[in-house]
Amino acid sequence: MSLLAALSGLILGSFFNVLIWRLPRGESIVAPPSHCTSCGRKIKPWENIPVLSYILLGGKCAGCKEKISIIYPLIELFTAAASVALWFLFIKNTFTGTVSFSLSTAVLVQALFLLMMIPMSVIDIRHYIIPDLLSVTMIIAGLAVSFLPGSTTPIQSIIGILGGGGILYLIGWLGTVIFKKGEAMGGGDIKLMAAAGALFGIEISLMGIIFGALLGSVAGIGMMCFKKLSADHRIPFGPYLGAGIWIAVLAGRTIVDAYLSFVERIAAPF
Repeated sequence: MSLLAALSGLILGSFFNVLIWRLPRGESIVAPPSHCTSCGRKIKPWENIPVLSYILLGGKCAGCKEKISIIYPLIELFTAAASVALWFLFIKNTFTGTVSFSLSTAVLVQALFLLMMIPMSVIDIRHYIIPDLLSVTMIIAGLAVSFLPGSTTPIQSIIGILGGGGILYLIGWLGTVIFKKGEAMGGGDIKLMAAAGALFGIEISLMGIIFGALLGSVAGIGMMCFKKLSADHRIPFGPYLGAGIWIAVLAGRTIVDAYLSFVERIAAPF
Protein backbone atom coordinates (compact mmCIF):
# COMPACT_ATOMS: atom_id res chain seq x y z
CA MET A 1 0.00 0.00 0.00
CA SER A 2 2.92 2.34 0.62
CA LEU A 3 4.00 1.80 -3.00
CA LEU A 4 0.48 2.67 -4.13
CA ALA A 5 0.65 5.81 -1.98
CA ALA A 6 3.95 6.77 -3.65
CA LEU A 7 2.61 6.20 -7.17
CA SER A 8 -0.56 8.13 -6.35
CA GLY A 9 1.60 10.93 -4.98
CA LEU A 10 3.64 11.10 -8.19
CA ILE A 11 0.49 11.37 -10.30
CA LEU A 12 -1.01 13.92 -7.92
CA GLY A 13 2.25 15.88 -7.97
CA SER A 14 2.05 16.06 -11.77
CA PHE A 15 -1.46 17.48 -11.43
CA PHE A 16 -0.21 19.93 -8.80
CA ASN A 17 2.27 21.25 -11.39
CA VAL A 18 -0.69 22.02 -13.64
CA LEU A 19 -2.45 23.86 -10.81
CA ILE A 20 0.69 25.82 -9.93
CA TRP A 21 1.18 27.01 -13.51
CA ARG A 22 -2.40 27.60 -14.63
CA LEU A 23 -4.42 28.86 -11.66
CA PRO A 24 -2.47 32.11 -11.08
CA ARG A 25 -2.80 32.85 -14.80
CA GLY A 26 -6.55 32.33 -14.81
CA GLU A 27 -6.28 29.34 -17.17
CA SER A 28 -8.50 26.26 -17.16
CA ILE A 29 -7.00 23.22 -15.44
CA VAL A 30 -8.83 20.94 -17.90
CA ALA A 31 -8.12 22.42 -21.33
CA PRO A 32 -6.03 22.77 -23.36
CA PRO A 33 -4.05 19.54 -22.84
CA SER A 34 -0.57 19.71 -21.29
CA HIS A 35 1.80 21.61 -23.55
CA CYS A 36 5.26 23.17 -23.53
CA THR A 37 5.06 26.65 -22.02
CA SER A 38 7.79 27.84 -24.40
CA CYS A 39 6.79 26.54 -27.85
CA GLY A 40 3.19 25.46 -27.18
CA ARG A 41 3.82 21.91 -28.45
CA LYS A 42 1.33 19.37 -27.09
CA ILE A 43 3.03 16.98 -24.68
CA LYS A 44 2.65 13.33 -25.65
CA PRO A 45 1.53 10.80 -23.00
CA TRP A 46 4.95 9.16 -22.72
CA GLU A 47 6.51 12.60 -22.21
CA ASN A 48 4.22 13.27 -19.26
CA ILE A 49 5.21 10.41 -16.96
CA PRO A 50 6.07 11.91 -13.55
CA VAL A 51 9.84 12.21 -12.93
CA LEU A 52 10.74 9.48 -15.47
CA SER A 53 9.93 11.60 -18.53
CA TYR A 54 12.03 14.45 -17.16
CA ILE A 55 15.00 12.09 -16.86
CA LEU A 56 14.50 10.48 -20.29
CA LEU A 57 14.13 13.88 -21.98
CA GLY A 58 17.22 15.21 -20.25
CA GLY A 59 15.20 17.96 -18.64
CA LYS A 60 14.33 19.52 -22.01
CA CYS A 61 11.25 19.86 -24.22
CA ALA A 62 11.18 17.15 -26.89
CA GLY A 63 10.25 19.80 -29.46
CA CYS A 64 12.03 23.10 -28.90
CA LYS A 65 14.68 21.68 -26.52
CA GLU A 66 13.97 24.47 -24.06
CA LYS A 67 15.08 23.57 -20.55
CA ILE A 68 12.34 22.28 -18.24
CA SER A 69 12.49 23.59 -14.68
CA ILE A 70 13.76 21.10 -12.10
CA ILE A 71 10.87 22.29 -9.92
CA TYR A 72 8.46 20.01 -11.83
CA PRO A 73 10.03 16.65 -10.86
CA LEU A 74 10.87 17.97 -7.40
CA ILE A 75 7.21 18.74 -6.71
CA GLU A 76 6.24 15.28 -7.97
CA LEU A 77 8.83 13.62 -5.72
CA PHE A 78 7.91 15.77 -2.74
CA THR A 79 4.22 14.95 -3.18
CA ALA A 80 5.05 11.25 -3.41
CA ALA A 81 7.12 11.45 -0.22
CA ALA A 82 4.35 13.36 1.56
CA SER A 83 1.78 10.77 0.42
CA VAL A 84 3.87 7.93 1.85
CA ALA A 85 4.38 9.91 5.06
CA LEU A 86 0.63 10.39 5.38
CA TRP A 87 0.08 6.68 4.82
CA PHE A 88 2.44 5.68 7.62
CA LEU A 89 1.92 8.58 10.02
CA PHE A 90 -1.72 9.43 9.46
CA ILE A 91 -3.76 6.62 7.94
CA LYS A 92 -1.83 3.58 9.16
CA ASN A 93 -1.73 5.05 12.69
CA THR A 94 1.97 4.47 13.34
CA PHE A 95 2.45 7.93 14.80
CA THR A 96 1.17 9.09 18.18
CA GLY A 97 -0.26 12.48 17.34
CA THR A 98 -3.38 14.57 17.50
CA VAL A 99 -5.48 12.65 15.00
CA SER A 100 -5.78 8.90 14.58
CA PHE A 101 -8.07 7.68 11.79
CA SER A 102 -8.75 4.49 9.91
CA LEU A 103 -9.00 4.61 6.12
CA SER A 104 -12.29 6.19 5.04
CA THR A 105 -13.65 8.69 2.54
CA ALA A 106 -13.38 11.45 5.14
CA VAL A 107 -9.75 10.61 5.87
CA LEU A 108 -8.87 10.55 2.17
CA VAL A 109 -10.32 14.06 1.79
CA GLN A 110 -8.40 15.23 4.85
CA ALA A 111 -5.20 13.70 3.49
CA LEU A 112 -5.83 15.38 0.12
CA PHE A 113 -6.20 18.72 1.90
CA LEU A 114 -2.83 18.25 3.60
CA LEU A 115 -1.24 17.44 0.25
CA MET A 116 -2.92 20.52 -1.23
CA MET A 117 -0.64 22.56 0.99
CA ILE A 118 2.06 21.90 -1.62
CA PRO A 119 0.52 23.74 -4.62
CA MET A 120 -1.04 26.35 -2.33
CA SER A 121 2.35 27.13 -0.82
CA VAL A 122 4.21 27.29 -4.13
CA ILE A 123 1.56 29.55 -5.66
CA ASP A 124 1.61 31.81 -2.60
CA ILE A 125 5.41 32.05 -2.69
CA ARG A 126 5.41 32.95 -6.38
CA HIS A 127 2.30 35.11 -6.68
CA TYR A 128 1.22 36.01 -3.11
CA ILE A 129 -2.21 34.43 -3.60
CA ILE A 130 -4.02 31.26 -2.58
CA PRO A 131 -6.58 30.52 -5.32
CA ASP A 132 -10.21 30.27 -4.22
CA LEU A 133 -10.59 27.18 -6.40
CA LEU A 134 -8.38 25.35 -3.89
CA SER A 135 -9.35 26.89 -0.55
CA VAL A 136 -13.10 27.30 -1.10
CA THR A 137 -13.36 23.83 -2.65
CA MET A 138 -11.78 22.35 0.49
CA ILE A 139 -14.19 24.30 2.71
CA ILE A 140 -17.11 22.81 0.79
CA ALA A 141 -15.50 19.36 0.89
CA GLY A 142 -14.99 19.70 4.65
CA LEU A 143 -18.65 20.48 5.17
CA ALA A 144 -19.65 17.57 2.93
CA VAL A 145 -17.52 14.92 4.65
CA SER A 146 -18.64 16.13 8.09
CA PHE A 147 -21.79 14.11 7.44
CA LEU A 148 -19.68 10.95 7.07
CA PRO A 149 -18.24 8.82 9.89
CA GLY A 150 -14.58 9.31 10.83
CA SER A 151 -14.63 13.09 10.57
CA THR A 152 -15.82 16.15 12.44
CA THR A 153 -19.56 16.55 12.93
CA PRO A 154 -21.41 19.20 10.88
CA ILE A 155 -21.58 21.47 13.94
CA GLN A 156 -17.86 21.02 14.64
CA SER A 157 -17.12 21.74 10.99
CA ILE A 158 -19.12 24.99 11.00
CA ILE A 159 -17.51 26.09 14.27
CA GLY A 160 -14.12 25.26 12.76
CA ILE A 161 -14.84 27.41 9.70
CA LEU A 162 -16.00 30.38 11.75
CA GLY A 163 -13.30 29.95 14.38
CA GLY A 164 -10.31 29.24 12.14
CA GLY A 165 -11.18 31.79 9.49
CA GLY A 166 -12.65 34.29 11.94
CA ILE A 167 -9.68 34.40 14.29
CA LEU A 168 -7.23 34.87 11.42
CA TYR A 169 -9.48 37.61 10.02
CA LEU A 170 -9.47 39.31 13.43
CA ILE A 171 -5.67 39.08 13.64
CA GLY A 172 -5.41 40.61 10.17
CA TRP A 173 -7.86 43.38 11.04
CA LEU A 174 -5.95 44.23 14.22
CA GLY A 175 -2.69 44.25 12.27
CA THR A 176 -4.16 46.64 9.72
CA VAL A 177 -5.46 48.98 12.43
CA ILE A 178 -2.21 48.96 14.41
CA PHE A 179 0.28 49.23 11.56
CA LYS A 180 -1.97 51.15 9.12
CA LYS A 181 -0.35 49.55 6.06
CA GLY A 182 -3.08 47.96 3.98
CA GLU A 183 -4.13 44.35 4.51
CA ALA A 184 -2.08 42.62 7.20
CA MET A 185 -3.65 39.26 6.33
CA GLY A 186 -4.66 38.02 2.90
CA GLY A 187 -8.10 36.61 2.19
CA GLY A 188 -6.52 33.40 0.90
CA ASP A 189 -4.89 32.76 4.28
CA ILE A 190 -8.23 33.24 6.02
CA LYS A 191 -9.99 30.80 3.68
CA LEU A 192 -7.15 28.30 4.11
CA MET A 193 -7.66 28.22 7.88
CA ALA A 194 -11.42 28.09 7.42
CA ALA A 195 -10.88 24.98 5.29
CA ALA A 196 -8.65 23.47 7.99
CA GLY A 197 -11.39 24.15 10.52
CA ALA A 198 -14.02 22.59 8.28
CA LEU A 199 -12.03 19.38 7.90
CA PHE A 200 -10.38 19.00 11.31
CA GLY A 201 -12.31 21.24 13.70
CA ILE A 202 -11.50 24.37 15.66
CA GLU A 203 -8.71 22.83 17.79
CA ILE A 204 -6.54 21.83 14.82
CA SER A 205 -7.23 25.13 13.07
CA LEU A 206 -6.17 27.20 16.09
CA MET A 207 -3.05 25.11 16.69
CA GLY A 208 -2.24 25.48 12.98
CA ILE A 209 -2.43 29.27 13.31
CA ILE A 210 -0.17 29.25 16.39
CA PHE A 211 2.43 26.91 14.88
CA GLY A 212 2.28 28.76 11.57
CA ALA A 213 2.78 32.12 13.29
CA LEU A 214 5.78 30.77 15.20
CA LEU A 215 7.36 29.34 12.04
CA GLY A 216 6.65 32.52 10.10
CA SER A 217 8.12 34.71 12.84
CA VAL A 218 11.31 32.66 13.05
CA ALA A 219 11.67 32.62 9.25
CA GLY A 220 10.92 36.33 8.96
CA ILE A 221 13.47 37.28 11.61
CA GLY A 222 16.02 34.96 10.03
CA MET A 223 15.52 36.48 6.58
CA MET A 224 15.84 40.00 7.94
CA CYS A 225 19.05 39.06 9.74
CA PHE A 226 20.79 37.09 7.01
CA LYS A 227 19.31 38.55 3.83
CA LYS A 228 19.00 42.06 5.21
CA LEU A 229 15.34 42.36 4.25
CA SER A 230 13.43 45.39 5.47
CA ALA A 231 10.57 45.09 7.94
CA ASP A 232 8.24 46.12 5.10
CA HIS A 233 9.25 43.19 2.90
CA ARG A 234 6.24 41.12 1.87
CA ILE A 235 6.40 37.52 3.12
CA PRO A 236 3.77 34.97 2.03
CA PHE A 237 2.12 33.47 5.12
CA GLY A 238 0.43 30.52 3.39
CA PRO A 239 3.43 28.16 3.45
CA TYR A 240 3.88 28.66 7.19
CA LEU A 241 0.19 28.13 7.85
CA GLY A 242 0.36 24.97 5.74
CA ALA A 243 3.32 23.69 7.74
CA GLY A 244 1.50 24.66 10.94
CA ILE A 245 -1.53 22.62 9.91
CA TRP A 246 0.65 19.58 9.21
CA ILE A 247 2.28 19.89 12.64
CA ALA A 248 -1.08 20.40 14.34
CA VAL A 249 -2.65 17.34 12.70
CA LEU A 250 0.26 14.96 13.19
CA ALA A 251 1.66 16.06 16.54
CA GLY A 252 -0.24 19.09 17.82
CA ARG A 253 -1.72 17.55 20.94
CA THR A 254 1.57 15.85 21.81
CA ILE A 255 3.43 19.18 21.53
CA VAL A 256 0.83 21.08 23.56
CA ASP A 257 0.77 18.42 26.30
CA ALA A 258 4.57 18.42 26.47
CA TYR A 259 4.62 22.23 26.71
CA LEU A 260 1.98 22.31 29.45
CA SER A 261 3.84 19.60 31.36
CA PHE A 262 7.06 21.61 31.09
CA VAL A 263 5.36 24.79 32.31
CA GLU A 264 3.80 22.87 35.20
CA ARG A 265 7.20 21.55 36.30
CA ILE A 266 8.77 25.00 36.06
CA ALA A 267 5.93 26.60 38.03
CA ALA A 268 5.72 23.84 40.67
CA PRO A 269 8.31 25.36 43.09
CA PHE A 270 6.35 28.59 43.17
